[in-house]
Amino acid sequence: MFDGSACERLACPNNCSGRGRCLDSKALARTQDPGVLRSSCTSADICTDVGCTVRDYSACSAVHVYETPWEADKFFGCLCDEGYSGYDCSLRTCQRGDDPLTTSQNNDVQLLECHADFGTFTLSFKRETTSPISVDASVTELTNAINALSSVGEVGVSWTGGIDRACVSSGNNIQVTFLQDFGDMPLIIPDGSNLGQTSGADTPIITSQKVVTGDKESDLCSNHGTCDEATGVCDCLDDWMTSDGYGNAGTRGDCGYRASGTTSTCPGEPACLGKGTCSGPPSYRCECEAGRSGPDCAIIDCPIGKSWFSFPTADNEAHSNAVCSDMGICNRDTGECACRPGFEGSACERLDCLQDCHGNGECLSMATLAEKYELNGDPTPKSYGNDLNNPLTWDGDQIFGCLCTEGHEAYNCLADSCPKGDDPQTQHQHNEVQQLSCTDSNDAGSFHLSFRGEPVSVTATKTAAELETLLNSISTLERVSVSYEDPAIYVGASGLDADALQICRSSEGLVNIEFLSPTGNVPELVISNTVDIDGDLTIVTIQDGNKEYIDCSGRGLCDHTSGLCKCFTGFVSSDGQGNIGSRRDCGAKNPYEWDA
Repeated sequence: MFDGSACERLACPNNCSGRGRCLDSKALARTQDPGVLRSSCTSADICTDVGCTVRDYSACSAVHVYETPWEADKFFGCLCDEGYSGYDCSLRTCQRGDDPLTTSQNNDVQLLECHADFGTFTLSFKRETTSPISVDASVTELTNAINALSSVGEVGVSWTGGIDRACVSSGNNIQVTFLQDFGDMPLIIPDGSNLGQTSGADTPIITSQKVVTGDKESDLCSNHGTCDEATGVCDCLDDWMTSDGYGNAGTRGDCGYRASGTTSTCPGEPACLGKGTCSGPPSYRCECEAGRSGPDCAIIDCPIGKSWFSFPTADNEAHSNAVCSDMGICNRDTGECACRPGFEGSACERLDCLQDCHGNGECLSMATLAEKYELNGDPTPKSYGNDLNNPLTWDGDQIFGCLCTEGHEAYNCLADSCPKGDDPQTQHQHNEVQQLSCTDSNDAGSFHLSFRGEPVSVTATKTAAELETLLNSISTLERVSVSYEDPAIYVGASGLDADALQICRSSEGLVNIEFLSPTGNVPELVISNTVDIDGDLTIVTIQDGNKEYIDCSGRGLCDHTSGLCKCFTGFVSSDGQGNIGSRRDCGAKNPYEWDA
């Protein structure tokens, strides 16, 4: 499912079944058809100066880029070859055609205007480009050049005025009518970079624009059959057969020809199978209820969700809604999505946790994981995906990951954690020391001290030893040592104030909290829930910890199947401070082996 040297890429499924190209989202955007995005390519787009002495056709070929979102070069998917579809290109597509029962509709018509005396031009349609076409090309030659594109069904070309060539100095208006591609067609994209004019003549240029937007249907199987996606063949309704695209018998394979009988009602028994309403004459089309489609409303629609892999709709914006989120195969008999492995949800809208984190963690969305974000172990909630209009956080409710419980790690929480500690071989390092300052005159105060989100309740009259016991009870804090800043304060010393041993004193109490484990630079203790403290109450770091806090103290290898360290020769378990102890962290030298 994931590949790359660092498992950094979502791989293409089934190698696209050998029927498509495996691309990342950034590359997919570059394959978009610019004709889909434009309705005209005029001199306003092509000319870069007032006199149009310099021409640039690239504006007409521009497409939306997809480079900023984090997954632009990490999500790979299939761009299927013509005739195939599905997230892995395993499905066959069926012929689309016009519904012959609808009337007063138009083919798509586009206008090319060419001003030139000599040279060549090219035309692109659905990202296929013709061979260079001479300005001297006849109607027949231009027609054949366009129809040679596999992306074109069939076009008709014409122009008026008795002109015998495609381009003339004063301009020739060329009408291109789509005869076998129905509906609103993409724009033909011209490139006249190699056109020229004789000296003093008009600027050489070729433009294109829509003059009639096609409004015929481009229905699967002409709305008189259903598509068999295993074969790519239309299963026509009774009495319907393949047509010529205009209601007559033909070889298109689209169910657009009524071979026998007449149409007097909508298909289905009862009409529309009782799952829609019949439009009546002359078209007799079923207007299906929500969740149903097909010529007789027999198809049960599958749920839709944000597409995982799709063309952008604007620069750096993609993931519009799609059936089964473009990551599943729709069973049109049941309306259920068969999701690609690793994806779940009724619309395959979730990239889920594997094996439900093996019971060693929670499977949470990106948005929820952000709320549980920690900085150096301190809870630091973030917002991710809350703004539904932010295209950069589209995955907030779609990608899920494991938040492992203490003692477990890895993407699936299957690895056991090993003890961490300081490397005993590094020198001149310090434990972190934080200082608590508390002034309270009435001994009635209390407050909470928290470390990495876990609090303990502290009263003003506690001693340093008692505070040490409280802090060492915090599960996120292994061991601290608490001492008075004034070395003259100790149990049994003479001449002490009555509240000298309290952490909060009328004349300000200062106690130092030294972190013995975890080592390193740890977050400051947090004061909260202060009650009846009538003076200052602060925590400051007076010495940053600069020791390591790494797996097996950097002196052993972690066995993630057991959570145990296998120490290198000469190192054994420590107390966290370089002495032999029971932490099993390889953080102490073995005196016998080192002495030897």
